[in-house]
Amino acid sequence: MFSSLIGSFGSVARGLCAAAVLRPALGGPQAQAVRGMAKLKTHKGTSKRWKAIANGLYQRRQAGLRHLNRNLSPAARRGKHAPVVCTTAQRRHLDRLLPYA
Repeated sequence: MFSSLIGSFGSVARGLCAAAVLRPALGGPQAQAVRGMAKLKTHKGTSKRWKAIANGLYQRRQAGLRHLNRNLSPAARRGKHAPVVCTTAQRRHLDRLLPYA
């Protein structure tokens, strides 16, 4: 009588151990099926240069302000202080590079 009880308890214990072994750890690439979709990666160089604005576009600072500005007119130099808004073609690329912006 006791041997059948101990035998059934042992099979339950083995089943629990097997379930613990089959479950993947939540850190590796095998766990993607457990967690769901993988996260999208942000392009860090783009995120440092572009900023999302309210209407869904992106803006950045104008380049070319550091040196060799002698031959520019003062109005052209001041014009480089204004932010630059992205074009439609750039927006498609930026949406892919900055998925969480």
